[in-house]
Amino acid sequence: MRLIVKEYISQLKEKDELDILLGEIFTQKGYIADNQPKTGNRQYGVDIQLHNKAELLLLVIKQGDIDRVIWDGSVNAVRQSLDEIKDVTINSLTYEERTKKVRIIVATNGKKDEAIKLNWNNYVNSNQEWGGIPIKIEFMGIDNIVEEVLDNYFNECLFEKEMHSLMRKALYFIDEGDYKSSYYEQIVDLMIQKIVDAGSNKKKYNKACSAMYLASQMICQYANNVGNTKVAIEVSEYVIIRYWKLLFEKNLLGKVHSIEWLHRFCRCYEGWNENYVEKIGSIVKKEVILPNYNVVENRVLLYEILGYLASYGNYLLDVDEERAKVVLNYIIGLINEYEYYVYAPYDVSVNVMIMIFRLLGHFNRREEIICLIKFQTETLMNHYRLHNKFPAPSDTFEEAMEIEMKSGSVTYDVSALWGYYLLIIYYMDEKEIYECLQEFLEVELDKVSKCVWFLRNTEEKMFYDSWAMNASGEGVAIDVEKDFETFKKKMDFIVKQYDDVFSFEEYCFSGLEMMICRYYDYIPRVKFIDAKQ
Repeated sequence: MRLIVKEYISQLKEKDELDILLGEIFTQKGYIADNQPKTGNRQYGVDIQLHNKAELLLLVIKQGDIDRVIWDGSVNAVRQSLDEIKDVTINSLTYEERTKKVRIIVATNGKKDEAIKLNWNNYVNSNQEWGGIPIKIEFMGIDNIVEEVLDNYFNECLFEKEMHSLMRKALYFIDEGDYKSSYYEQIVDLMIQKIVDAGSNKKKYNKACSAMYLASQMICQYANNVGNTKVAIEVSEYVIIRYWKLLFEKNLLGKVHSIEWLHRFCRCYEGWNENYVEKIGSIVKKEVILPNYNVVENRVLLYEILGYLASYGNYLLDVDEERAKVVLNYIIGLINEYEYYVYAPYDVSVNVMIMIFRLLGHFNRREEIICLIKFQTETLMNHYRLHNKFPAPSDTFEEAMEIEMKSGSVTYDVSALWGYYLLIIYYMDEKEIYECLQEFLEVELDKVSKCVWFLRNTEEKMFYDSWAMNASGEGVAIDVEKDFETFKKKMDFIVKQYDDVFSFEEYCFSGLEMMICRYYDYIPRVKFIDAKQ
């Protein structure tokens, strides 16, 4: 976090940003502010004046490194500010103020150049007393400010006032079980708007990106510290999703500067995922056993874990294939150890299986895809036949419990799971599986619509928001035909209508699709699971 905080502080403006931050730091250290920094006020060399019982503190604040020009090359130079304090401010002190120790701090979000070291030392040594009052002059550079922030002040006040309440909530509730994504989503959305407002002003753009970087990673760090690494992953995902949407809408995907920030956000995403994978590794190696709740909670927890791993594994295909293999092997290890994965808790849980199939398909592990499809579809078919149980259509835990306990009357009239499995069977050219399921799907689930969602690239920007599956795209019902060849011909016609290419494919970031689908609970496309590839 030190480097992230340092980068952010280095971009703060002298007035109304750095001065406010420093004022807050010393206020939290027990000082009382005698004046509030305000642009335009005559200050006689002093940007902020504070005091406690024993000390009068005068802050001279500058932006950037203190070089020869900033030291003594203009009317606003450091030396001129110090001389003005000596000539005006000190002579204007009250009797009570004169009884206190007087400390002057030259503070900057840069460093002190080696070229002015002798000038600085000579000035400090020659100015230890003004008008009979002992004076102590100190320098506070960016590393000192970062140290103060990390040790005493690591909270929401690093940011502008409109962020304070949002950051407070995002950090305060982070160790609670029902932590709401809205806490951090509002922060990221606000930061994204500031990036938009910066336009082509590179300095403002950098500052807005840096602020989002710091705010998001602060939340991630807090989450990880309390053992909730999943929140850190989700925050990182949301930053990438919203930033990509901005780049897409503003035609910035080919701009090197904008992509550099994307790379930084992605490195954070990788870091928190690696922390999570390490924890899951202890489960795969049987050092830790997954907690045993009721049957529905067990399946929900397992699919949650598989979702994080599968999404990250697909992301790694563009970054580090060897690492992607490790993640995939963890997934297979969990599936082999906890076979209750086969009964998906929710209808939308098919999205996790598709992510796993995409990973297996990339490494040409076709037989394993077929094995998983057969095992899961046959199990779901038997659960319905024997117990009238099925994955919850509304994707809520309460509904899944109702179905499991047979305590409600949940209507089963639409299923994306069966629609997507039919689509996968088509792409895999699996006649045997189709014929095994044909009667069940055609007769016993005749009143259940087997649906697939297709999105056009003309509506791509909707994909980066929640509720895209409700607000855009087209839902298509997949019909079961009398024989596999007829089914294939019908499917040939359907899939040819939806062969669009999206921005994340053009710019070699196919893992973004999985990230979005995991975050929003969308269902990824299956067109890349192809027997011909």
